[in-house]
Amino acid sequence: MTAVIELYWLSEIDLRDRPVVGEKAWILSQLKQSGYNVFPGFVISASVFRDFLDNLNDVNSLLADFPGSSLHLDVDNPRTLQLVAQQSRQSILNVSFPAQWRDILTEAARKLDSEALILRTSLGGTFPLNQDISGLTPGKVCWNVADNLETAIKEMWAQLLNAKSLFYWQRLGIRIEQLNLGILIQPMVNSVASGRIINQSKNYEIEGNWGLGNSLLQGDILPDYWKIEGESGQVLAQRLGNKSRAYSLRDKPELTQLNSEECLEVYCLSEQQQSKYCLNSEDITKTFQLFKDLHDYAISWHCLEWILCNSADNSSLELVIAQLIPLPYNQFIKNTKSEIITEPSQPQLMGIGAAPGKTQGTVYLLNEDNSSHLVSSKHPIIVTQKIHPFQLSSIKQASGVVTEEGGITSHAAILARELGIPAVVGVPGVTTWVQAGDSILIDGDHGTIILNTSNHKEITLQPSPVSLEKTPSLDYPIGTQLMVNLTQPSSLGKIKGLPYDGLGLIRSELMLLDLCTPHSLKEWLGNFQRDEIVEKIKQRIIEFAQFFNPQPIFYRTFDDKFSAEQNRRGTAGYCLDSSLFRLELQALSAVQKQGYENINVILPFVRTVNEFRFCLDLIDEFKLSSSSSFQVWIMAEVPSIIFQLADYVKAGVQGIAIGTNDLIPLLLGIERNNLSWNNIPAVYESSIYGALKQLIEEAYKLGIPSSVCGQVIVNYSPIIEKLVNWGITTISVEPEAIEKTYQAIARTEQRLLLALARETKKNLESRINNNHIT
Repeated sequence: MTAVIELYWLSEIDLRDRPVVGEKAWILSQLKQSGYNVFPGFVISASVFRDFLDNLNDVNSLLADFPGSSLHLDVDNPRTLQLVAQQSRQSILNVSFPAQWRDILTEAARKLDSEALILRTSLGGTFPLNQDISGLTPGKVCWNVADNLETAIKEMWAQLLNAKSLFYWQRLGIRIEQLNLGILIQPMVNSVASGRIINQSKNYEIEGNWGLGNSLLQGDILPDYWKIEGESGQVLAQRLGNKSRAYSLRDKPELTQLNSEECLEVYCLSEQQQSKYCLNSEDITKTFQLFKDLHDYAISWHCLEWILCNSADNSSLELVIAQLIPLPYNQFIKNTKSEIITEPSQPQLMGIGAAPGKTQGTVYLLNEDNSSHLVSSKHPIIVTQKIHPFQLSSIKQASGVVTEEGGITSHAAILARELGIPAVVGVPGVTTWVQAGDSILIDGDHGTIILNTSNHKEITLQPSPVSLEKTPSLDYPIGTQLMVNLTQPSSLGKIKGLPYDGLGLIRSELMLLDLCTPHSLKEWLGNFQRDEIVEKIKQRIIEFAQFFNPQPIFYRTFDDKFSAEQNRRGTAGYCLDSSLFRLELQALSAVQKQGYENINVILPFVRTVNEFRFCLDLIDEFKLSSSSSFQVWIMAEVPSIIFQLADYVKAGVQGIAIGTNDLIPLLLGIERNNLSWNNIPAVYESSIYGALKQLIEEAYKLGIPSSVCGQVIVNYSPIIEKLVNWGITTISVEPEAIEKTYQAIARTEQRLLLALARETKKNLESRINNNHIT
C-alpha cells in the first residue's frame, strides 16, 4: 500500500475533486464554502479503497461479483452469494492499515475536535444512479479513537461487498472501477432535535424528533410535522407526532478499545417531551430562513437533513445542515398497468405502512354509526379513527384503508394484508383532513397519503401483483415446518402450489365477526338459534379443513380483544362466560364427525394453569380428544408462561404457539401498536431473544412442538435464523411472506448442515491423525 493517503477537506474541495469525493461530500463542501452552517469534515477517496484491495491476498475471488470477472458470481444462488459476501467482509476486516495511514487519519480526526465521529458514503461516478445509497451502505458512528476509526472505515468498505450490494451492483451491470465510493467523516455531536426538510417547491414540510436523527430514519416514531408556506413562512398545518423514544451519544467510557455500536443509546422521552413539539416558533423561523436562502441556490434539492444543537459556547441553538439530497431522477409513482403523476404541491400525510401496495380512490368516512355496508362509490377507501369489531367486514369491500389509530398488528392491518389491499395506519387527525368523496392516493409501502383534491382523472393503482406461485427457489426441502395464517376462504386460491405444511392459525375473532355481518357479535349470539350459529361456524371451518386435508389446521378459539374489560381476554373470558366457547367446540366436534381428522385447537391468551384446565374439561365434554390426531395447544402470549411451561405440559398442553404480536410488547412494557417491527432497537433484542430462546428450548426438553407467529417474523427477518438454531418446530406466517420465509429457513438449515459437515470432517480427521500417531 502507498505510504501516504490524500484527504479532501470540505472547506477546500474544488470542482475537479467532485468525481473523487462523491456527490454527497461535494454538495456539503459547496454549502460550507458558501457560508452555510455545515460541520467540518474530510473525505477518504475511492482510490484509497482500491489501493487497499490491491494488497489483499485473495483479491481475485473478492472481486468475483463484478461483471467481466473471470470468476463471475451467480447472485441468484443464495448460498454462493452469502459465502462470497462473508469472505469479502473477512478479507477486508482482517488486514490492518499501514502505520502511516493510521497516523494521517488520527491527526485528521483530532482536528475535528469531537469525541465521536460519523462516517457516511459519498458516491461518485458516470452512471445514472441515484446518489442516495444509504440503504446499501448505512452510516456508522464510532469513538474518535484510532482503532475504532480504522474498523469503522473497513466496515464501510465491506458494506460495498455485502450480499445485498453484490446483487444490486451486478443487476445494474456496474463494474468496480466505476464505483468511486468516498467516505465522509464528520463530528458526531448530541443534538436537541433533528429531522428533515422536504422541498415542495412553493412550500416545504418539516419532520422532526428530539435527539439524534436515528429514530426518524429507522421509523421508530411518528415525527412532529409542519407544512410551511414558502413565501411568507406561514404555518399552513402542523401535527404533533407520536414520539416515545430518541437517540443520543453515550458518555464516553475511560477506555480506548470500544465497539462502534456502543456509541449510541436509546432513551425514553418524558411525558412532557412527548406532548411538546421538538421545534418552537423561533426554530421554525430558522428553517424558513434556510429554505429561502437555499431556494435560489444553484443546487436543486429534494430533502435536507438538519440538526438543532448547542453552539460552541452553549449560548444558543444552531441549525446545522447534516445532508442535502438532490432531486431524485424519478419523482413519479408508477404501476405496470397505469400511473399517476403527483404534483409536489399536493398535500401529503404520513403514517405507518401496514399493508403493501398503492391505490387511488374515493374517501368513505366510517364511524361507529355507519353500517357495515359501504356507500355506492368507485374504489372506496375507508378512512376512520379505528376499525370497530362490527365493521371488519367493510374492509372486504374497500380498495384501501386509512386509520388514525392502530399499528401493523391491528386486526384491520392483518385483514388488509390477507385481502391484498393497501393500508396506512397511525395517521393522527386524518378524519379531519379529508372529507367524504375526496379523491386520495395511499401508499401502504411507505405510509403516505396524498390528498389528491385537484381535478386529476381518477385512476386506481392496485397493489403490485405478488406472485404466490411456487418458484424453483422453493424446491429445496426444509426440515422446519412452514405454515400459513388465514382467516378468509377467499384467500385459499392465492396459496395453491406454495410450500406450506398446513394452516398454522385461524384467527376465529376475525372469522366470527365476518360470519355475523351485518349484525354485531352480541346481536348474533343473542338473537339467532344456537344450531344456526353452530352450522355457520362448522361450514366455515370445513372450507379450511377440506382444502388442507390431510395437513393439520389449527383453530384458535375466540379472543375478545375488542372488549374494554381486559379480564375478558382469552381463556379468562371463558371462565366468566363459556357460551361462545361451547358453540365453537360443538362446531369443531361436528367437523370432526364428518371425517376431518386434521383439526386442532389453540387456546388464546392463557394466563393461568387453572384457566387451561377449565377449558380442557370442556373440550373433553365434547369428546374432541377421542381422535388420536387431535391436539390442544396454547398461545404463549403472556410472559408468565416462560417460567411455567412445565406446569402447563403436566396439565395436558400438547404444544405452544408463540404469539409475538402480544408477547413482545407485554415483555417490554410497550403498547402493542407503538413497537416498530421493521427495525427493533438493539436495546430490546436481548430481552426478546432471551424469552423466545427459553420458550423454544424448554418446549424441546418437555417433548412438545413449538410454533411462532406474528409480524416480527415478517418485518425482522434476522430472527428466523435464530429461531431455527434454537430448534423451533414450526413458523407460521401470512400468505405474502411464505416465499421469503421459506428461503430464509432454507438458507439457515443449509448453513447448519454445512457447519455440521465441517465439524464432522474435522473430528474424523482428528481421529485419523491420532490413530496414525498411535
